[in-house]
Amino acid sequence: MGNEEEKMNADIFSYEGEGIQCVYDNKNWVMCIKNWKPNNDIENIRYLEVHHATDEQFVLLKGKAVLLAAVKAEGACRIDVIPMEPYKVYNIPQGIWFNTITQKDTKLVYVQDAATTAENSEYCDMTQEELNEVKEKASACLD
Repeated sequence: MGNEEEKMNADIFSYEGEGIQCVYDNKNWVMCIKNWKPNNDIENIRYLEVHHATDEQFVLLKGKAVLLAAVKAEGACRIDVIPMEPYKVYNIPQGIWFNTITQKDTKLVYVQDAATTAENSEYCDMTQEELNEVKEKASACLD
């Protein structure tokens, strides 16, 4: 071996910016890094989203995060506030409303089907009552 650098046989991805960056897409599934962004701060959390045709998996890598998972039925919404533990895989099945609440040092990775699109997803603002309950429960987990 001479002084030539050997070519690496692995692709390496990272993202240190604010918010979400999809770092890998093989046309079947995508892997994204999700860092803190204002929308996911406990003070600014407002909405839930749902994927009607695909699941999504989350893994907490660093910091603190809370996963919101909700079922809507008969005009009511039951929201579970789940404190995330590092290195555990959290699956949100299709049809479950969700979001994450994060802090500034939080880093998550998530995987979803590449067929997840705006056409098979939806967003919904939480009511003030739901927000109050979520923020109260999430605050206890993020302290």
